[in-house]
Amino acid sequence: MTQKEHIKQLVESFLDGRTTNAEERELYAWFRSNDVGEEWAELKAMFAWYEAGMPEEKEAETPHIEPLRPRPERRGLWIAVGAVAGVAASVVVALTVWLTFDNNQHDDLSIYAGSYIVDGGVRYDNIEDIESDIEALLERAELIEQSADELIAWAQL
Repeated sequence: MTQKEHIKQLVESFLDGRTTNAEERELYAWFRSNDVGEEWAELKAMFAWYEAGMPEEKEAETPHIEPLRPRPERRGLWIAVGAVAGVAASVVVALTVWLTFDNNQHDDLSIYAGSYIVDGGVRYDNIEDIESDIEALLERAELIEQSADELIAWAQL
């Protein structure tokens, strides 16, 4: 087995967490003293970092970044925006309900829109005048439909 194959096996063992301290020292020494080429350049840097005792990076190299937290004044702004949006949504809902109720106060008649009755050759299309006639015709049609259903049921026996 060549030296590179042996080091490759040690690297695999190291990455799997199965190396002894002596094997790790061997890896550190090999990566420190050899030109490893591009394929193992990242590993060389990693082993140099481990060998150096895993030092913290300097603040000058990597600035400290605070985790994102909402600032109190911004949080208050978002609360205010949310409250305004909630009030606006409530107003829209209230207006919708009020306009729907106001425009459909004669909902019971709106289902007859476009209906008319001809009586004695005269056409009547004022819904309020013919509502009772239309309802009577609908009741009569329902009775005829029930009779037809009964006849169909009787014929199928």
